[in-house]
Amino acid sequence: MSTGNPTVFRTLNERAALELLLRHGSLTRAELEFHTGLSKASAAEVLRRLENGRLARKAGTKPGNAGPAAQLWELNGSASWVAGLDLTARAVEVSVSDLTGEVRGGHQAEAPGEGTDAVAFLTEAVQAAAHDAGVTLDDLDQIVLGVPGVVEAGGHRLSQAVQLSGWSHLDDLGDLREQLGTERFRLENDVNLVAIRELEEHKGSSFVLFWVGSGVGAGVVLNDVLWRGVTGRGGEVGSVTVPDPVSRGRLYGPDGGPLGALLGTAPLAELAAAHGLEVEPTLRAVTELLRAEPPAEFLDDVARRVALGVTAAVGVLDPGYVVLGGPVCTAAGEALRSRVADLLVPTGLAPVTVAVSRVSGNAVLEGAVRHALDLAREQVFHAGTAGRTGPVNES
Repeated sequence: MSTGNPTVFRTLNERAALELLLRHGSLTRAELEFHTGLSKASAAEVLRRLENGRLARKAGTKPGNAGPAAQLWELNGSASWVAGLDLTARAVEVSVSDLTGEVRGGHQAEAPGEGTDAVAFLTEAVQAAAHDAGVTLDDLDQIVLGVPGVVEAGGHRLSQAVQLSGWSHLDDLGDLREQLGTERFRLENDVNLVAIRELEEHKGSSFVLFWVGSGVGAGVVLNDVLWRGVTGRGGEVGSVTVPDPVSRGRLYGPDGGPLGALLGTAPLAELAAAHGLEVEPTLRAVTELLRAEPPAEFLDDVARRVALGVTAAVGVLDPGYVVLGGPVCTAAGEALRSRVADLLVPTGLAPVTVAVSRVSGNAVLEGAVRHALDLAREQVFHAGTAGRTGPVNES
């Protein structure tokens, strides 16, 4: 009778313990026994190995109802470090997190001018954020860069990044990958990263994140997994040809055009002008207008365009849940949500639950860190103590 591979069983037990420590924050040995079914001796051995491998560490004690306090254990955040980046037209923001998800350092920088070398600029930004966290560039196990553009499914190539045209050397990422580490560096579409961040709010569901900011896009999550498509173009709804459902401020006739020409900063500013509202074609001005309770007729037209885009995004996927995100949708808030929901009822897509994103702050950056953490945790938890071959930065 086969007895199995002891190394495999050891690693599986370690992974189960690490995942429980991540989920619960800290556990006693007895609690680890309860959750895993391990014997007292086996649980103690797992914790000993994890401590020696610097994957777990002692975290004080838990008072008991009777007898001495029990030793608590927690995940050692310094076992792995990750960085997330949000790159926009002229600036970058970086966060560095430990394995527990605690952000330990960051850096923000604006490019000094048009044609700034993206390779040197981004490398220096990651180094500065790592230094702020008390680690070095070499200590980072995963680096995820969020960009507005089409990223191939493997996360290694960027195309159609019109919004990043001001950067030099961004079209050829070979040098950047070499500087930041080929095996640990990857790209991801910015809206996809927001969908990853939204996934924390909607665990166990399938949803479409419909994003309107300077442009328009969508992120698709099916059964808790981000769907990128075969080529990485999953969610790129901006190029879908649609008619303009709005008669006032119509951008094109019944033959249609790209959805991206209807939604975003410039087209919404044009729509506002058609309603007699003076607004500059900037994202800040458009969102301020939407927050200031503009005329209902204007909101009705914005909702018609958004609903058309949502229909294009969910008509085939049938996720049952739509999250309206991005600066434009969150600025319009409930007024937009209720209108879009009403417009979807007669389309045959009902029942569709429509919600406005509750995620605040830089969701692209947070999604980049979350994606990097998922990759790092899979790597660390899968390898267990057998994969600990070098020193760990205990900053």
